[in-house]
Amino acid sequence: MDKTIIKIKWAKRWKTTVIMTWVHGNERSWINVFTELINKIEIENWILFLILWNPNAIKKNIRFIEKDLNRCFRKKITWKTYEDKRAIKIREILKKADYLLDIHNTINPSDAFLISEWKEIAKIFPVKKIVSGFDLLHPWGSDSYMNNIWKIWLCIECWNIGSKIWEKIAKTSIINFLKYTWNIVWKPIIFKNQNFMKFDYIYKSKTNTFILNKKFKDFEKIKKWQIVWYDWEEIVRSYKNWYIIFSKSCNEKWSEAFALWNTIK
Repeated sequence: MDKTIIKIKWAKRWKTTVIMTWVHGNERSWINVFTELINKIEIENWILFLILWNPNAIKKNIRFIEKDLNRCFRKKITWKTYEDKRAIKIREILKKADYLLDIHNTINPSDAFLISEWKEIAKIFPVKKIVSGFDLLHPWGSDSYMNNIWKIWLCIECWNIGSKIWEKIAKTSIINFLKYTWNIVWKPIIFKNQNFMKFDYIYKSKTNTFILNKKFKDFEKIKKWQIVWYDWEEIVRSYKNWYIIFSKSCNEKWSEAFALWNTIK
């Protein structure tokens, strides 16, 4: 029995809901919320799966073992890394799922935000910022997989790693999500005054020596012609005003270094 995949079943099966976390093994804030969820929550309808994505990376407290698990959800998985094999197993559950909530921490200082293509559902999450378009920029994530088979995928980024606020955001999001999906028969709380942003561009390092000019906060504004990064000996400036997210220095060619957008809806 795989203890990292927990199935909670209720007799009145209508649909299947999945909550996943720890796709990156160093996002360890989830452990307290996960333990409390298993011990206390009572599901009244449907089938619920709780999945720990990457148990080997969790044990070593590293982001992944061989490759980013959240880039392994191709239509046909041909590579055979540890993460590929894990993705194949998880994908069999996702094929039958109707809803997926993916829970993360951010690497950089950041308020909580939601990644979603579903504006109406976004209102049940305790965040001010909703971003979209990411599934098109990295087409092998779980988001693209679910959206391509016409299922609902949402990802909550619950503050940065180690933040005490993280637990509160995660608990509220999970309970509200379970209410929205009728796993718990109560109406979810609705949050207002949210800003919607769409990703326009993702940069991948061209060399194995990619260094950011500074440590950027998520959603930090970058001014036109500002020096943003050094890709080996190339100094790269922004050619317009942008907002940056998920920025990090990289030591491997073609790594995802950051994403940008310049539209707020």
